[in-house]
Amino acid sequence: MAPVQIGSDGQLVPLGGPVVSGPQPPPPGAPATQGVRLSLLIEFLLQRTYHEITLLAELLPRKTDMERKIEIVQFASRTRQLFVRLLGLVKWASNAGKVEKCAMISSFLDQQTILFVDTADRLASLARDALVHARLPSFAIPFAIDVLTTGSYPRLPTCIRDKIIPPDPITKVEKQTTLGQLNQILRHRLVTTDLPPQLANLTVANGRVKFRVEGEFEATLTVMGDDPDIPWRLLKLEILVEDKETGDGRTLVHSLQVNFIHELVQARLCADDKPLQDMYNCLHSFCLSLQLEVLHSQTLMLIRERWGDLVQEERYVPAKYLTLTVWNQQVLGRKTGTASVHKVTVKIDELDGSKPLQISHEPPLPACDSKLMERAMKIDHLSVEKLLIDSVHARSNQKLQELKAILKTNNPSDSSFIETALPTLVIPILEPCGRSECLHIFVDLHSGMFQPMLYGLDQSMLDDIEKTVNDDMKRILSWLQQLKFWLGEQRSRQSVKHLPTVCSDVLHLSNSASHPVGTLSKHKLFIKLTRLPQYYIVVEMLEVPSSPTALQYKYSFLSVSQLEGDDGPICAQLLQHFKPNLEHLVQDTSGRGARPGTKRKGSGDHGEPEPKKPKRSGEMCAFNKELAHLVAMCDTNMPFIGLRTELSNMEIANQGVQVEGDGSSHAIRLLNIPPCKGVGEETRRALERSLLDCTFRLQGRNNRTWVAELMLANCPLNSTHSKEQASTRHVYLTYENPLSEPVGGRKVVEMFLNDWNAISQLYQCVLNYSRALPEMPSYLSLFSEVRLYNYRKLVLCYGTTKGSSVTIQWNSNTQRFHLALGTVGPNSGCSNCHNIILHQLQEMFNKSPNVMQLLQVLSDTQAPLNAINKLPTVPMLGLTQRTNTAYQCFSILPQSPTHIRLAFRSMYCIDIYCRSRGVVAIRDGAYSLFDNTKIVEGFYPAPGLKTFLNMFVDSNQDARRRSVNEDDNPPSPVGGDMMDSGLMSQLQAQQQQQLQQQQQSQVMRGGTGGVYQPLTSPPPNYHANVTPSPSMMPTQSPGNIHASGSPSGVLRAPSPFGPTPSPSSLGIAMGQTSFASPHGALDPSSPYAMVSPSHRGPWPGSPQVSGPSPGARIHGMSPGNPSLHSPIPDPHSPRAGNSSQVMPTSMPPPRKLPQRPWAASIPTILTHNALHVLLLPSPTPCLVPGLAGSYLCSPLERFLGSVIMRRHLQRIIQQEANLSIVNSNEPGVIMFKTDVLKCRVALNPKNYQTLQLKVTPENTGPWSQEELQVLEKFFETRVAGPPFKYNTLNAFTKLLGAPTNILRDCVRIMKLELFPDQAAQLKWNVQFCLTIPPSAPPIAPPGTIAVVLKSKMLFFLQLTQRIPVPQEPVSIIVPIVYDMATGLTQQADIPRQHSSSGAAALMVSNILKRFNELHPARQGECTIFASVHELMANLSLPPGTRQ
Repeated sequence: MAPVQIGSDGQLVPLGGPVVSGPQPPPPGAPATQGVRLSLLIEFLLQRTYHEITLLAELLPRKTDMERKIEIVQFASRTRQLFVRLLGLVKWASNAGKVEKCAMISSFLDQQTILFVDTADRLASLARDALVHARLPSFAIPFAIDVLTTGSYPRLPTCIRDKIIPPDPITKVEKQTTLGQLNQILRHRLVTTDLPPQLANLTVANGRVKFRVEGEFEATLTVMGDDPDIPWRLLKLEILVEDKETGDGRTLVHSLQVNFIHELVQARLCADDKPLQDMYNCLHSFCLSLQLEVLHSQTLMLIRERWGDLVQEERYVPAKYLTLTVWNQQVLGRKTGTASVHKVTVKIDELDGSKPLQISHEPPLPACDSKLMERAMKIDHLSVEKLLIDSVHARSNQKLQELKAILKTNNPSDSSFIETALPTLVIPILEPCGRSECLHIFVDLHSGMFQPMLYGLDQSMLDDIEKTVNDDMKRILSWLQQLKFWLGEQRSRQSVKHLPTVCSDVLHLSNSASHPVGTLSKHKLFIKLTRLPQYYIVVEMLEVPSSPTALQYKYSFLSVSQLEGDDGPICAQLLQHFKPNLEHLVQDTSGRGARPGTKRKGSGDHGEPEPKKPKRSGEMCAFNKELAHLVAMCDTNMPFIGLRTELSNMEIANQGVQVEGDGSSHAIRLLNIPPCKGVGEETRRALERSLLDCTFRLQGRNNRTWVAELMLANCPLNSTHSKEQASTRHVYLTYENPLSEPVGGRKVVEMFLNDWNAISQLYQCVLNYSRALPEMPSYLSLFSEVRLYNYRKLVLCYGTTKGSSVTIQWNSNTQRFHLALGTVGPNSGCSNCHNIILHQLQEMFNKSPNVMQLLQVLSDTQAPLNAINKLPTVPMLGLTQRTNTAYQCFSILPQSPTHIRLAFRSMYCIDIYCRSRGVVAIRDGAYSLFDNTKIVEGFYPAPGLKTFLNMFVDSNQDARRRSVNEDDNPPSPVGGDMMDSGLMSQLQAQQQQQLQQQQQSQVMRGGTGGVYQPLTSPPPNYHANVTPSPSMMPTQSPGNIHASGSPSGVLRAPSPFGPTPSPSSLGIAMGQTSFASPHGALDPSSPYAMVSPSHRGPWPGSPQVSGPSPGARIHGMSPGNPSLHSPIPDPHSPRAGNSSQVMPTSMPPPRKLPQRPWAASIPTILTHNALHVLLLPSPTPCLVPGLAGSYLCSPLERFLGSVIMRRHLQRIIQQEANLSIVNSNEPGVIMFKTDVLKCRVALNPKNYQTLQLKVTPENTGPWSQEELQVLEKFFETRVAGPPFKYNTLNAFTKLLGAPTNILRDCVRIMKLELFPDQAAQLKWNVQFCLTIPPSAPPIAPPGTIAVVLKSKMLFFLQLTQRIPVPQEPVSIIVPIVYDMATGLTQQADIPRQHSSSGAAALMVSNILKRFNELHPARQGECTIFASVHELMANLSLPPGTRQ
């Protein structure tokens, strides 16, 4: 950019010469000028203009109108001229490149011209001035000859060699010879010179003599010749005075000062007669002054940083002395007696200046320890702190010697001693005494005060001792007496510290004034046994007159009692002294006092064991063996005394406290255990005979754990456990004694009796079970085994692989049996299938504690429960109109151990009754158990359930399946609650007879724990209750379909969700008693066997039918027939061996009967395998695998789901305006029609698991048979199939009501979904979304109906990209809007959240727009399918796009 300048008036002034944008050389003889960048120039102009405008804005308001106008015009003119010039400059600068090149060429040529002219001028001047008188010398012929002939130049002047080339150095030998001679001269000079004794430390080497005075200086001298008159030459001077504390490692004398001293000493060496003496005096005087100065600076730093007022500088005179004051009591504020002041003075000896610094003390130090005196009188270390410490050390030793003399006067055998390292007086308090138990008296080096220290002593007492001893040293004697008792108490505390005790100095007793405990010594210690809070051991400490450092111990046993509850005061009961000389009674405790009427706490005659040698003497003297022995024996033996007392109070016979082993353990053996309530006499006697021994022992280090060992023989059960194969069993019962209870109290005995009761209760069950084992059926023997029986619990493993377990034990807290279910072996970690009915099993077992009965129930229910556990129970969303509400698919509601109720979506209910011999009975639980005409509140009957269930009946039950049609058609419409009076009286008589038989059987079995009768024995009254000919049986009403034992007329109807009182409430007529019923006894034949009524009376109010009822004509259909319990024919039945009966000739032909809705209330008998097939998820039958959905469910769920969808369809048809219902006479069939179609919806008659749609056009129209079949298949597989959603069905019905052209296009899209392989040329697969999927644009909650039909049609499609390689396919949701008026098909405009889905939506919209432009809609033509087909064929998403 071209450089410019700004003039003084602000105008632009161009530089001289051409203006260029780059640098240019200055003209010759002119200084270079700097240009300005054009951008900076413009910025300056703008700033100036803005500045002038600002000034005008501030100044113009103060002027007149004319002046303002003039100023504005001037400003405009001036600014205009300025910017015009700037504009011209900018236009010129655009062509400045050419000018710049020319300027550079011109400048270069000018420089060349200047150089040529200057060269010519210089040559002319040289020729005219310098070379006028110049002459050439004569030719140097000799030199030339030398160079030419010899090649050298030898004729140079010698002065060059002398001045430039140095002489050769002397050799090493000459150096050594010269230095050796110089050393001899120095030695001679030293011998002949008067040398001061302080300079005796000298070294002569290398021609030098080195004088060294430690701590002062080091001087190096030499002489410059061998003449005696030649003075000494000082070569080097080094000051050795250093301050290691405050010098920071630096030299104390500056180099200039050293040079000055060097010159001064050198001058004296030249002028004095005694040069060396004068040198020493000069340097020694300087060093002493320097040392004194160093000590003074150390004192100031010591006062400032550490000692403070503890040391004071009294006076300091430089180069003379320094006086310090320590232990000034007035300054310290601790005035004791006379205010003595201790001074330390460091001075230079004025009489003899050659001496080092002198130390003096005031008052003088005593002659106590020569070493301490010697250290306190020297200052070689040059440390004032060390000097003070040495001084106070000597004085501290003196004070401690005075204190020791006082102790020696009081006790001639005093063994105290003084430690000199740290002035300490160690005083033994109680002999023998360890080092940690001695009283240490220190002397504070800073203040000179006594400071006592004793480990464990309270700080306040130490402060009192310190104050007393510093005031008067003789008062330490009284303190030693107090500390002796204190130490004795501490030793006692430490001796029992590891034992369960609590020590206290004072025990507040309500009767201490009148009780002997008040006369005890003043110095005593109460030791409370924490596990025995009513007992104390009292330790008295007495003086020994002959020995001031000894104590006598006296031990007593104290028992107390609590008054007025737990928080009341305690009262002393018994105080008795222990025998003296306890060291001889290590194990014998017979001499210890005990309460009256109690035995002694265990005795023995064992000798005293050899005590272990302590590692240190302090351990042996501090530990009180006698006291620890007393506490340990009391703590060990007194719990047994308490337990024996509680046993005696509860009248439990025992042998008392017995010594076991080597006398180190004790035990109590029980002779008899009280009988338990609720246990039979026979069981009690058997348990007493098997009990060999019962012993109580204490276990653990804390002596709070009781172990009761029971030794039993003749175990009634043999388990597979490896530890239970011996003839005798040991049972260990452990009891943790509560902290709030005394050890061995009533709580332990009560817990033991509870455990014994639990053992007895379980033993009774086991005894009955063992007696029934010989008659146990073989299938139960293979089904179960006894895995563990340890008298406290019984573990039974059952199942085909013995992988499930049930644990039975008695709970003493609830007084009930507790059952626990689990898995073992390879199945461990899995859930036990019987956990569903655990509560019911527990209730049943507590009402009838029979192990055989429990195993029978487990055997009959294991396979059904395994199948039931496969049902889905997870709540699902979107099943109904309320899409945000979750509904549970199946709810498992156990009613009894053998009755399981399944609730499907809280609408339909299925009752499953587990029977023996591998079958189950299934009925519709919506019907009341006692009246088939009544519906349980909250449930709805499932139409067609009877027919559906009979599809799973075993092939051996063909007769039952053939009777389905007659089961669904009643012989009479009479209600089921009308019973004949004769039949009622007969039932009541049978019930009374059964009740009497139950009572007699219970009496024969000896209570509830009787022996279980064999399951395989036939019922005694079977043939009496079954008539030989069916023609003699009158017709029975469905109301009294329950035979004898049915609770319909006796018990109240239970809640549909509550546990039923007995399995007789199955809805099936039961026998005398039910095995699973906790109210009745066992039936000898089968746990679920039932006695069928032998006679039936005519139904009141119904027409008399001479022929038998369908239940009589069809073999096995009577609920009371035992053949219903198993597909195997009963050998005792007169109908066995003949599946069909010969109908009498007089029987009229059967008439066509109407359907009865309560047919499903009659149980259907299925085998376990059939139930497994019914409840196990499986593919939908009769469907092509490609058409079946991905939701896998069980046949029962498909049937119930189809029934629900059929129920939903009825309600939807009533709500939809485009649909109208058509009356149909077919049961279970829904018929409706639209404007053009007639539809029929019914269950698939082949399997009853799918809902089928049959579509028929109203008249001959555009519908083809293929389109109708696609619509029907789509309904069956995508609409009415799993997971059976209401909104899906509702959306489909909306499609059915759409105009024909729209519906046909939708059917063609459905065809692409059902048969994607028929359109291989397309890039995408399509799925018609009847509900809004979760990944759809946020237009409505997921699960909402996705089909809207108004003036426009909105629906959703899911497109999935076809990818040949195995990878995750790309899926997008496309909302489609079809305008019925214009015929345009386009994408719904819904805001998108994700950028990737937004890009896909944009591409879909473009394709649909382009299709609408290329193929405009014609009148009456629907473009939905064509647009979707175009989209599926041409849509291509970029890589990485995801919905």
